[in-house]
Amino acid sequence: MAGLEVLLERAITAADQYSPDAERAGLRAALAAASLAAVPTAGSGSPRQRALAAGFAASASSAEQVEMVRWWVSGGTPDGVRLDGDLRGRLLRTLATRDLVTEEDLDALAAADPVGGAQSRVACRALRPDPAAKAAAWELALDAAQDRRTADAAASGIWVPGQATVLAGFRERYFAEALPALDGREIRAMRRLARALYPATLAEPATLAATAAALERGGLGEGTRLVLREQEAILRAVLAARSVPRRWG
Repeated sequence: MAGLEVLLERAITAADQYSPDAERAGLRAALAAASLAAVPTAGSGSPRQRALAAGFAASASSAEQVEMVRWWVSGGTPDGVRLDGDLRGRLLRTLATRDLVTEEDLDALAAADPVGGAQSRVACRALRPDPAAKAAAWELALDAAQDRRTADAAASGIWVPGQATVLAGFRERYFAEALPALDGREIRAMRRLARALYPATLAEPATLAATAAALERGGLGEGTRLVLREQEAILRAVLAARSVPRRWG
């Protein structure tokens, strides 16, 4: 059921990035509701049920759905759904974006799953809607001495749709600090972090202008410039999609 999981992930991305801000929560809630409704009929313990459970964990948005996420974390999952380290990590990520996880929750996750759980703990800390948490994750992601998995996990949790108020200044820091720091890194590491740290959730003309200015200034290696051009193209597509009038019903 890898295809279903990928489809759900792309649907969440579409809701988060390509829809207007005012519609995001409703679209995510609809995805979560559809996934949750299909879980009991998907076959107990089947890959399809697992994919649907993961889709619900990642897209839960309404207050009722978030409460259901908390219930799942406490062990109240539907019949057949196994609360392994990966699913628990997905659930805690959703709670972390709302500052609903504790350090005890994250330590327990890391203890139960020393590899994946440790990375989820880093990502959850970064996902919190707190300027200090974002700053700590930023430094961790850019620390050249940090191991790849930890740096990638920290970077993955910084830019969260709807958290613009706690990310003030990080767009400027991306162009002034992150790009110069990453420019000389090994090409694969540079690409991963330059993409993950790009202010994609600030989908607005100011981000597009800052990207164009960085490309015009020069001084960056061709690999870094390619990442910027890629992000510029994606951002243009996002802005174009958001500008299309919606007709429902």
